[in-house]
Amino acid sequence: MSRLSNNRKKALTERDWDTVIKYGEMELNQDPQSIKILNDLAFAYFNKKDYNQALICCDKIQEVTPTEDLKVLSEKYGMHYMRYNEVLGEIYYLQGKDKDALEIFDRLKVLGSYFSKKYSLTASILIRQKNYKGAAKEYADMLTYCPRHFKAATDGLLELVDIDPLNDTTYTTLFKTFNETKNIQSIIVNYEVLRKKGKAEEKHLYILIHLYYYSGKYEEAMKVAREEIDKQPDNPYLHIFLSKIYQSLMEYPKAIICIEKAMKLDKQHEDRYRLFHDAMIKNLHTCEKKLIEAINVHIKNKQCSDAIRDAEQLLKIIPDKESYQTVFIKVIEKSISIFLAEENIDEAVMLMDRLTTLKGQYPHVHVQIEAIKKQISDSRIKVYEDIISSQTLTGDKLNRIRYELADIYLAEGRDNDRGIRLLQDVTECGGQYGNDSHYYLAHHLLKIKDLATAETHVQKYSEIPCTDDHVKSKMYDLGDACEKAGLKHQARGLFSKILDSDNNFRDVEKRINTLRQSSGSVREIPEAVMVVDICESSKMTDLYGDGSTYLIKNALEDIMFPIFKDNKSAFRKSTGDGFLVSFPNSKHALDAAIQILKDISAYNSRVENGPEIHLRFGIHFGEVRVRPDGDRHGTNINIPFRVEGLKGDDLVVVKDGISREEFTLIDRIFITEALYNDVLKKGNYNIRYLGLFELRNITGMHKIYQVMTGNERRKL
Repeated sequence: MSRLSNNRKKALTERDWDTVIKYGEMELNQDPQSIKILNDLAFAYFNKKDYNQALICCDKIQEVTPTEDLKVLSEKYGMHYMRYNEVLGEIYYLQGKDKDALEIFDRLKVLGSYFSKKYSLTASILIRQKNYKGAAKEYADMLTYCPRHFKAATDGLLELVDIDPLNDTTYTTLFKTFNETKNIQSIIVNYEVLRKKGKAEEKHLYILIHLYYYSGKYEEAMKVAREEIDKQPDNPYLHIFLSKIYQSLMEYPKAIICIEKAMKLDKQHEDRYRLFHDAMIKNLHTCEKKLIEAINVHIKNKQCSDAIRDAEQLLKIIPDKESYQTVFIKVIEKSISIFLAEENIDEAVMLMDRLTTLKGQYPHVHVQIEAIKKQISDSRIKVYEDIISSQTLTGDKLNRIRYELADIYLAEGRDNDRGIRLLQDVTECGGQYGNDSHYYLAHHLLKIKDLATAETHVQKYSEIPCTDDHVKSKMYDLGDACEKAGLKHQARGLFSKILDSDNNFRDVEKRINTLRQSSGSVREIPEAVMVVDICESSKMTDLYGDGSTYLIKNALEDIMFPIFKDNKSAFRKSTGDGFLVSFPNSKHALDAAIQILKDISAYNSRVENGPEIHLRFGIHFGEVRVRPDGDRHGTNINIPFRVEGLKGDDLVVVKDGISREEFTLIDRIFITEALYNDVLKKGNYNIRYLGLFELRNITGMHKIYQVMTGNERRKL
């Protein structure tokens, strides 16, 4: 290597352009066709802004090597000595010879990551030509092929946002770039901080919206767009961005409104906004067509859920479009038919409920509601009756079928007797559907004015815990029905139970006060009611004489009255051979009965020749009507009288109950299900389930329990 060559290269490294030219020209005299010397001279003259001399050097190189395949030349001379092309392209760019410059830069692209200006200057030319999409692509290629120039490329893209805020390619390139560098979240945070401080430039706001948008965070993108529109309502770009978000969410009516707003705000660029509008309408029609085709395929293949989903999507596109509403309803109707044919009753019923709602929502669409209802009901009746008769189900599964079948019979007036029998079967079995069946029966019986039977089911329903809003609402509705039917004491009892649980629930307190005023001097309170009776009093009279009854009654009063007082009895009266006594709660009543039997047992152990005392107790809990003189009356007074006198022959033997041989006749305490449920967690009592009994003049079968004390006997 010559001294001149060494000096030229050293000066080039030091960017000493004068020295490069000095030694380069000297070398050129010795070797006038050296591409390497001409390349370095062209670069030096260019940096000295002597563009004419730079062009002369470039022209000489092209005379020496006319080939345009720069890859071949770079392999022959080295990549460094291809710089003259960049020099030539930049001179053309500066001279405004855009076409020539673009040809040079396009030729340079085969060299990959070398000479980044082939991208940045191409982008600048395209911006000058208002080809903003092409410019964004050049910056994207620069990021891909010349990653060392990341900042220059991103700066160019940011500048492009200022120049053309509606260029999607710019935003997608920025999103891809930030995402690949894993900086997207920190950039979003930084832009949000600037926005909240009011220091964000418009391009930062536009980029932030699109970073959210391309991340699939439509709600966040929408939030920023709306907030900025509130600040800049006349900014057409923000309205266009918002329309894009709505379009992605398939909310086309809102998207169209946004575009129309932008067109009104910026008449100068209305044609461009019109392109957005037309493209969106085209996309909308394509989407419509695909969804309708998909719906037809799903229905044909009996894929009802998929068909309904696509029909919902179709309706979401333009909710007010009547043809879409019609399609949606017809898909529901067809799906119901398919489910019925497959005996998928549950799905058909759910869709029927939905169809009923849609009928009110879209009254202009002809819907065969009644015909479909009858079709569903006929299918359900057949299927449910077959299930019941097959005896394949038991427990709650069977009761659910009974309950739903009863609902069909009663709600549609098809067979009231059958419906009532089914619900009674459920109440006798109890379980998950027992309470709802009492509720349903009470409502239906009130409606048909069978008040005596209705009162029994109202009483049963009132015994359940009033723990949640669902139960409170049903109790309230039942109380309202009772009041309208004239069962005001029952209505007041239901409202009072709700009030005890939630004193702010609707207007229960007002309803109670109104009922009290309307009932005059009669009031109603919840009490435990005890009926105690002396066993075989007539036989004892025969054995011991007329005075024996008097002696026994006096002895009994001496034992019982202090116990009644200790347990806070509110009322007592003689019933001839016994007493009717009321207590404020179930525990006091039960404790009193147990203590009385204990003391009676002690009394009997001291009797030698006289009559012993043996008792039967019947105890119930419920709402009791109190007359002005304090006397008690009503169904809940009658019930303990019936329970006290039960006989073994009255027992309906059931699983988990006792046999008739185990039935005790004397020194026993029988309690109702209402009292059992009320006292269950209030003390440690030994209680056994007896079975079912009919109570005279009290509708239905009743569960009866016995409190075991150890004093029970089967006979005298």
